[in-house]
Amino acid sequence: MKKFIYFLLVFSAIVFLTINKSIAQPCNWAGWSGTNYPTIPCGSFSANIAVGSGTYTYFTAYAGVSYTISTCGSSFDTQISIYDANPAWTYRAGNDDNGPDCGGTPASVTWTATYSGDHIAIVNRYNCQMHDFTGVSAILKFRKNTSPCTTQTTSTWTGAYGSNWFDVCNWTNCVPGTITDANIPSGVTQPIINSPAVVNTIIVNPGATVTNNSSLTGTQ
Repeated sequence: MKKFIYFLLVFSAIVFLTINKSIAQPCNWAGWSGTNYPTIPCGSFSANIAVGSGTYTYFTAYAGVSYTISTCGSSFDTQISIYDANPAWTYRAGNDDNGPDCGGTPASVTWTATYSGDHIAIVNRYNCQMHDFTGVSAILKFRKNTSPCTTQTTSTWTGAYGSNWFDVCNWTNCVPGTITDANIPSGVTQPIINSPAVVNTIIVNPGATVTNNSSLTGTQ
């Protein structure tokens, strides 16, 4: 009987650890990593930054835009927790193992922002460990995914990747659509429309131009 009870206890502990290992619960933080990513690269990952367990990093995200935050390449088991900075410390997403960027124990998460502004990425060792004194850092990197906006928002033209209106990397948020207000500033490479485009509304600022070789339709 004692052996049977012992077996049940061991079995229960294994099941508990397995279940909790597979669930990415929100983790807390111990300190700021000292790094801020106000502009996340479009379609490719940012440079790797080294972060300790329990540190958080600020980054800027825009409503309706998809991002991937990754610790793939880290040498130990990591967790990621994503929070809004405003409203303060509201948990939004997380991952423990086998995220979209890589398999195994390094964490990665793909998530769509619900507001524009500062956000926070927290990296921990497995089971939300903080104050890691091993001297080994995790790798943290960010990517803006090339996907359309899914909420009402304003997208500002940057011209960072040329004049193609339909290149998402030329916009702060997304290629404008029926729910998107387009803002065209001056002083950058100006957009060219070579196939039918649609916006909710558009503002072409003084000194800016839109070369329309096809059609541009506004829903308002």
